[in-house]
Amino acid sequence: MEMKNIDQLLHSFRDELPNNSRTATAIDRGASWEEISELAEEEGLHKLASVLFEAEQEALREGVETQEDAATATDDFIQISRQDLPEGSRTAAAIDRGASWEEISELAEEEGLHQIASVLFEAEQEQLRPPSA
Repeated sequence: MEMKNIDQLLHSFRDELPNNSRTATAIDRGASWEEISELAEEEGLHKLASVLFEAEQEALREGVETQEDAATATDDFIQISRQDLPEGSRTAAAIDRGASWEEISELAEEEGLHQIASVLFEAEQEQLRPPSA
């Protein structure tokens, strides 16, 4: 379920909730789906809680898949780039032994292989960012 659909659903439910509802207050201030789901469950709004729980699970699955796809693409880039490197290259040796992206990036930078270093630096930064919901 897309985030836009969830937002529409939340606003639809919100219109039906009394202003003193903790769930309504959470929706009004743009709280996380997790928080809204927990409050909805506490207030007996089981259908809303269930829908939000499913949306959270789907968002988590999509985030993991996106990260895995990006990691695979980066690994493929490394292997393709390796084919063009001379045998005496320290970067090539690091790739061959399965070194970390960070190490390969540092060696690539030292050897003037800026494209490899740049791609790996970006990939490292993306790995540090949590998937967006």
